[in-house]
This record gives sequence, C-alpha cells and structure tokens, in this order.
Amino acid sequence: MSTAPGDTPDETRSVALVEAERRYVLLQGGVRVGFTTYVDHGQQRVFVHTEIDADQAGKGLASVLVAGALADVRARRLRVVAICPFTASYLRGDREYDDLVDPVTPRLKADLRAAKML
Repeated sequence: MSTAPGDTPDETRSVALVEAERRYVLLQGGVRVGFTTYVDHGQQRVFVHTEIDADQAGKGLASVLVAGALADVRARRLRVVAICPFTASYLRGDREYDDLVDPVTPRLKADLRAAKML
C-alpha cells in the first residue's frame, strides 16, 4: 500500500491491509510494529483502536500508519469514522481528509454494540 523511508537507509515502512483481521498493519523492515483496527459499517470504515509497539513509541509511527490506512480508505471510496482517539486526533490535525469524515453518532455506536463489534 504505502512505503516510506525508515530510520536507516535499508529499512522501509509499509502499511498493509489484513482484511481477515480487520486491521491495517505497519511494517518496518518487514517486521510488524503497529496496527489499527476497524469495523465496516455500510460504506463507512470505523477505526476503533490504534497501537504501536512500546519500543517504537515516540517516532511518529502511528501517524504513518493512520495516513496509510486513510489513503486506502480514500482509494476504496469509503467514508471514515474515528472512534479511536488517536485517529480522531490525527483527523482533526490534518484537514486533507475532511471530505471523507463522518461523525460518530449514537446510532452507529448502537449498531456496532448490537453486532458485538465494539
């Protein structure tokens, strides 16, 4: 999906969709260093949690991961809903995705809880 330079010249970062697990993973040098999980609700991709390995914290990797996931959402012509606090914060700070963002509604939360997806 996306590749960016890593911390060393021969280390690359990439974001990959793992549909069977409903998550995007961030790979650095071929090793998973983080993930963000989602639930699909109609044409909305609802991001519920983002996590970066503790030994990789503070390097901006969560932003790399979310940016890659959002690029994929755009390419798939889906909408974005951010229940995940990090993803919500990222979207508030990067207006590039305003055209994709739908609000978190009580109805959406109720639907996800009823389906045991939250």
